[in-house]
Amino acid sequence: MSIHKLFFVLAALFIGCTSLHGQYRWDVGIAAGTGHYLGDIGGEELTRRDLIFDLHVDQTKFSSHLFARYRFNNIISVKGSFGTVFTEDTDEATINKDRVARNAHFRNRIYEGSVRVQGIVWARPNMLPYQFRRNVSGELYGIAGLSYFRHNPQARITQEAAEYQYSAGLINTNPTEFDYNLWYDLRDYQTEGTAYAKSSVAIPMGVGAAFTLNKNWRLSLEMVWSLTFTDYIDDVSTTYADPETLDDIGRVLSSPTHLELINTLDISDPESYIQNHQYSESFNSPRGNPGRNDTYGTLQISVSKIIKYQSSFSRRNYSKKRKKNGWKAPRGTNKPRGYNKRGRARF
Repeated sequence: MSIHKLFFVLAALFIGCTSLHGQYRWDVGIAAGTGHYLGDIGGEELTRRDLIFDLHVDQTKFSSHLFARYRFNNIISVKGSFGTVFTEDTDEATINKDRVARNAHFRNRIYEGSVRVQGIVWARPNMLPYQFRRNVSGELYGIAGLSYFRHNPQARITQEAAEYQYSAGLINTNPTEFDYNLWYDLRDYQTEGTAYAKSSVAIPMGVGAAFTLNKNWRLSLEMVWSLTFTDYIDDVSTTYADPETLDDIGRVLSSPTHLELINTLDISDPESYIQNHQYSESFNSPRGNPGRNDTYGTLQISVSKIIKYQSSFSRRNYSKKRKKNGWKAPRGTNKPRGYNKRGRARF
């Protein structure tokens, strides 16, 4: 299912909910904040760890979403959203020697559409003292749902790696002919010999807090982390591809390590150690950890406008205009005794 089809389904879902339960409020708005990633690239001194232990704050990127949220009752809401999450990381930011020697990096732009259920765990109708004329309500809620996303990891050629492979006879292209400022689509070069899918699904989970002003505007803060079903957000998962199946660009992108970098790591035998980060016919040299899928997350602030729906019966009987005009005698009927034109009884 494409992103456009999913967005259409989300829109149809909310239109259907409005027609069935129009007496409840729903809101539409925009969210913006940070984008984060956890996977095979980066990390700290140990092997990969989850949550904040491997998070690189200096690799924080941007995220933004458009959303519509429908509140079924005082506890449950459903939110549909569509947006973009930027992610990026590099082995240069880690202190793990094996990852530093691998010297991989990437950037990715994730387009996602999601449906999330929000369950309120705490709420207060009015957080201001009664003498204030403004009404500010607050609530805390948990988040869980399902996302569909498309992504395309990219990387640039490392000049030192190209020069090393050229001098070692691993590639034939002169390093001066490469464009080192160009970001290459890594999937097209199959750096691990795998043409993985560019789309996948994820399970977003998180927490949020919202404040509503006069039942018209809502300001929210949400932290959501998405557990994906792919290990290729960073293009790193299993082993190095056979160089015979790659062109020169693919060979440098697949194995961006170089001897000059290895020499800075205090390795006793750099010539042997560098083979751990290249393709080998005698053993499978690991490029990543296929046992854990990649994840990404966001921390966003959102602003939304609450839309109040009023049924035709409610408009006919409880609208402000109806209350202002007061009672009127039906046309074509006999007026009650004692009734005059001004609507006052005579006694």
